[in-house]
Amino acid sequence: MTKQRLFSIIKEVESCGLRVRGIVCDLGNHGLISELKLFKQYSFSNPVDSKRNVYFFPDAVHLIRLLRNHVLDKGVFLPKDSYNSHRRSNPNNDPSDYVLLSKDDFKQVLNKDASELKMVHKVTNFHLEVSGQSRQRTKYAVQLFSHSVAKCMEHLFKEKKVQAEALQTIDSWFDVMNSRRKFAKKKVACALGIHEGLQMECLRKMERLVNNWIFKDTNRELPFEKGLKMSLKSTFALYDELKLEGMDYLLTSKLNQDCVESLFFQIRFIGGSNPKPDSFDCLNRLRVLVTSKNPGLLDLIDEYDVDQIDEHQVNLTGGQKVDIIGEHQLDTIDEHQAVQTDELQMEHTDEQQVDHIVAHHVDQIEENQVEKIDIYQVDQDEIVSQTIFEDNDFEVDNCCIDTDEASHLSYSGEQGLSYVCGFIARKLNKKFPFLGSQEMTDSSSKWVAVLSYGGLYYPSAEFFQVCKKFDKEFLQFHGETLSNCYDPIGTFSKKLSCVFPSWDKEIIYLFSKTRFFIRLKHLNKELNVTATSNESRSKKQIANHL
Repeated sequence: MTKQRLFSIIKEVESCGLRVRGIVCDLGNHGLISELKLFKQYSFSNPVDSKRNVYFFPDAVHLIRLLRNHVLDKGVFLPKDSYNSHRRSNPNNDPSDYVLLSKDDFKQVLNKDASELKMVHKVTNFHLEVSGQSRQRTKYAVQLFSHSVAKCMEHLFKEKKVQAEALQTIDSWFDVMNSRRKFAKKKVACALGIHEGLQMECLRKMERLVNNWIFKDTNRELPFEKGLKMSLKSTFALYDELKLEGMDYLLTSKLNQDCVESLFFQIRFIGGSNPKPDSFDCLNRLRVLVTSKNPGLLDLIDEYDVDQIDEHQVNLTGGQKVDIIGEHQLDTIDEHQAVQTDELQMEHTDEQQVDHIVAHHVDQIEENQVEKIDIYQVDQDEIVSQTIFEDNDFEVDNCCIDTDEASHLSYSGEQGLSYVCGFIARKLNKKFPFLGSQEMTDSSSKWVAVLSYGGLYYPSAEFFQVCKKFDKEFLQFHGETLSNCYDPIGTFSKKLSCVFPSWDKEIIYLFSKTRFFIRLKHLNKELNVTATSNESRSKKQIANHL
């Protein structure tokens, strides 16, 4: 793209009656940026009407990936005294006024939150070691710089308050810059202008952060830092311009490249083993997409962001199934808002209330699908698959098992369990209101209180204590993997009902089902998916030629 060609396109679009207000770029076209002098300014005059500006928007989705890469690869120095003062000295020479945010900080959080019932259940070591094509998936960057990770870091390490605040600032900035609907679960994720004061403060705080941080072993401003500043300035200017024209809000997701990336993904996808079509193939595939009556992939792309769909999961031509329960089933939320379901801010009617994230593991899987699931276990260098549901007989015995106070959980495990208990209390609140409420009545749910925006449920003290005993029974029943008995959820529920006859069977069954799928996902994460995906992909490509 050149300046001359860009101006020609703008003139053509304007001649159709549309107004060009901005352009989006991923900072890859250095020639165009240099011609337009965009690193020195954030807009240029419209070639049709010199009184109007065309604003330059570096893609926020691309920026958060670049930010993640630099933080993990180098580390970034953050000012200790918030973001009010400008740089006084280079922290690479005098780090006394700064603290370092790096990969080690995230590793410490994961090491301390290493139980099966995790406080931050979406983030794994894979997020820290991501490489190759996986670095292009925005999902991993957004989950790493999320509200839950920020709160977990501050909760577990009081001395990392500055780092946690920076993560929270980045999370809020991205929510504001990726609004997809007028109203969202989080205030900052609503369309820009719905909660104007709060949203503008989030953007200004991010601007102060960018002005004050310095990346390790770097004495110059990186290109993506300049892009962040330009994106913020362009957003402020465009919003003010639209506001003067009487518009109430701005959907900031329109200022990124997702629509184009989605189209490119669809064009590549329908080519099977040829993901790089030439111009002739590209036109033919585009014709197929336009004329297809109801292409299922188009519906899929509309509902989920393109970066959320893993290429070895959407390929429907066959091949080895890698995940026990694929991300397409478990994480069916928009990847740029995946974190939002963890916080669950409930400010509207009962119909608008949202379940805890565990609901995405439970409710999206029909009960009659349980017998079809395969479990994969990692045995050093090889991955072994085995069917977990065989026609083995199982009799409930030993109903007088000692159920004294369980002490098998670590601190993070207890906090993760309280979150699960809150989900069950929310799910069965109308029938069993004594299980919990939205008011904190017990100090055992500190993590829920830290994570919540005001809508999470806190389990009652009695229910939380009995769930600890339920969990201990679960570990005795399933061991380190999952029992190979027939209908393990139903069988374990019967055993719990025998051990705890005073508790309603519906409560016990929901706990059994929820805990089962948490274990299932935990086993899934232990797989070396990266090692198997390349082998699976190559097999599919070979199969396409047979």
